[in-house]
Amino acid sequence: MRKILITVIVFLSFSSIDWAQTKSDEIKEYNMGEVVVTANEECVVRSASITDILFNLIDKTSNVDITSSLELIPGLKISSTSKNESKIYMRGYDQRQISIFLDGVPIYEPYSGFIDLSNIPVVSIEKVTVSKGMPSILYGPNSMAGSINFVTKHGEEKSYGEFNIERGFGTNISAGLSGELGFFDYAISAGYYTSSGFYIPEPIKNAVNEDGEKRDNSDFDKFGAMIKIGFNPFHNFDIDYSFMYVDNEKGIPTDIYTAKEKYWRYTEWKKNVHNIMMRTFIGSSFSMRANMFYENYDNVLDSYDDNTYTTQLNRSSFHSVYDDHSYGTNIGASLMTFLPGLTRFAFQYKRDVHKESGNFNEPFAEYKAETVSAGIEQELNPIDNIGMVTGVSYDNLRPVYADGNRLRTSTSVVNGHAGLYYTLTCQINLHANLSKKSRFPTLKEFYTETLGRDVANPDLKVEKSINTEIGALYKLANSFTCELNLFYNNVENLINLVYLDDGLRQYQNIGKAEFKGVELSSVFREDNLNMILNYTYLNSSNKSEERESDHLEYRPEHVITLIPSYMFDIGLFVRGELTYIGGRHGVDSNSYEITSMENYMIMSLYTSQTFMNKYTIYFRINNLLDKYYEEEFGFPQPGRELFTGLKIEW
Repeated sequence: MRKILITVIVFLSFSSIDWAQTKSDEIKEYNMGEVVVTANEECVVRSASITDILFNLIDKTSNVDITSSLELIPGLKISSTSKNESKIYMRGYDQRQISIFLDGVPIYEPYSGFIDLSNIPVVSIEKVTVSKGMPSILYGPNSMAGSINFVTKHGEEKSYGEFNIERGFGTNISAGLSGELGFFDYAISAGYYTSSGFYIPEPIKNAVNEDGEKRDNSDFDKFGAMIKIGFNPFHNFDIDYSFMYVDNEKGIPTDIYTAKEKYWRYTEWKKNVHNIMMRTFIGSSFSMRANMFYENYDNVLDSYDDNTYTTQLNRSSFHSVYDDHSYGTNIGASLMTFLPGLTRFAFQYKRDVHKESGNFNEPFAEYKAETVSAGIEQELNPIDNIGMVTGVSYDNLRPVYADGNRLRTSTSVVNGHAGLYYTLTCQINLHANLSKKSRFPTLKEFYTETLGRDVANPDLKVEKSINTEIGALYKLANSFTCELNLFYNNVENLINLVYLDDGLRQYQNIGKAEFKGVELSSVFREDNLNMILNYTYLNSSNKSEERESDHLEYRPEHVITLIPSYMFDIGLFVRGELTYIGGRHGVDSNSYEITSMENYMIMSLYTSQTFMNKYTIYFRINNLLDKYYEEEFGFPQPGRELFTGLKIEW
């Protein structure tokens, strides 16, 4: 593996040198965190549902949780889980079936395949790119639903600084600085957020573990920082190094209805990501980008005896430690050939290492696995108003070590996609996509039998899906845009945890599911007025043979989002948010049965006043009507919250 990485560096270095020219603006406009660069001509439509969320929208939604802004995208739903973690659903798929990236680096917890994205520092993020249904093969394996790439801030030619302080049900302080020094550019940011917990809107009926007012064990401390340094000696070569550091601690509120209370806290949650990003190009005929990364993930989950969170003497109490790391490389290249369109090549390698100690004085168990993916994608533009894209990839998962236990066999799968887009006019574009995608079992699903009460399953298969989508985009100058997408996804071999006799459990491929729905997104702009209206209809059906319910949990049938905003000439900005969630089902923790959950509507308000183009005072009210609601069964969410803040830019 070391030889491969060295070869990549040498190749990129020699292919980039062009002494006759100087650095151009083209490089400065390119963000090293991007994975796929798409055309931006007025009459070109992309062949997949791709959405960019820029920072000026993110910071108006939340300065604490980066996932809050994602919920405004049709087809996405964010849920706060029973472990007080933000979990993403995309067109019915859950987060394990979505490939998540930070500047092109795949990020997840190596053991479970999941990561709490609410822990990513908001101050470090420049934009988020969401690709639904048919992501490029450059995004690699495990992208059944699509992909999400968090792109961090980078240095600008003009120096820029910002400072933000915010008070609400906690205190948030963040700062950032970026600029350029000769051939170098830099971006530095850091943020700290602390809270003693949130308040519940009203007394809770039938609750046995919560007396209302402040939510028990909902406090947290978050610290995040990032530094990115770029070196751009030639007009056609960039290299960046970035380091992100996250250090959090938080409580995990218990289910308010359960008869089996859990007194859990993340007493440590740390993640570090080192990333070397490189890009080179030769005119418009060839470009190449690569990432080489190392990421470390450490957490400590403590279970206590009671709600004092002081002793760990009972048999149910534990001190669980994860010490994980991953490393690898991503390489992507684009080449103009004799064909009328770009040819893209992709290669990914990643090794995941999971070390776990289940309790005090217990030895660490260790598990390792490697993932390799290679693919090719071809764009075709046979005539001006018709475009096509097709791709195929080969993905392989190889278990390496299982704490001395029997290894699973290597698993390989071939994935592919095809898309067609038609530019009827510069105002109307149509597209249709078909893709075959898959997800490998995680280390947890492969090796959970070694923990004592679970049964091995040597025949565990890869999850597979067939995704289809048709859509239309209508754009009237810059004043009105409307997009309609219809999708149908068929999933096989869903991996579920099945309860067996004698209290034993086993991961099995018993799941089949269908996700079908409609997404409607519209944006209206007139002078200083901006209006966004989104609607998602999702029919998610459990098609397993021995199912107890046709419903899949926490996938709402109806989601409506309305976001009006207005910018006054005096620098006053006002923005409202209205979100309706309907047709949800959850899991009763006492009976383990699928149960219907109440619909809810949340209203929020944001307003700001800017002075001298540098100073901004802002106010935000979340859950304006103080509505009681639960995102997961038994886990109430915050009531009315008022935030006030000051932002200074220079």
